[in-house]
Amino acid sequence: DDDIVVIHDGVRPLVDDSVLSDVIIKCSEFGNAVTSMPYNEQIFVKKDEATTKQYIPRDSLRRVSTPQAYKLGKLKWAYKKAFEEGIGIDKSSYTNTMMVDLGETLYFAAGSDRNIKLTTKDNLEIFKAYLKMEKDSWIK
Repeated sequence: DDDIVVIHDGVRPLVDDSVLSDVIIKCSEFGNAVTSMPYNEQIFVKKDEATTKQYIPRDSLRRVSTPQAYKLGKLKWAYKKAFEEGIGIDKSSYTNTMMVDLGETLYFAAGSDRNIKLTTKDNLEIFKAYLKMEKDSWIK
């Protein structure tokens, strides 16, 4: 039950060793870890389909992706409870949202903007550019 399960989207092929390592280290320490990065866009709440009067301050937001990691025992407990209670069954749910819906606290691990999700043609073009790109030594 203390084994660590790492969950990762197959459509995110550019995950690097440092991200994987941090997720595993944080999960070992806290029992779970979700890859995250600061959010650098503006988020507005819809008033209707054409207008808004409210925004969410971005300093209160984190962008999460995969990989994510959980202790096996916690995952087994969570999925059993979620199925019993009908939690996490809508189309936008996944393990992280299910855990939050079950009242769990999630712990942030390091992420990377290069770990893009390949779901559109534009994403594929960015992916191809990343593959061709060489790292400049002056960029850290």
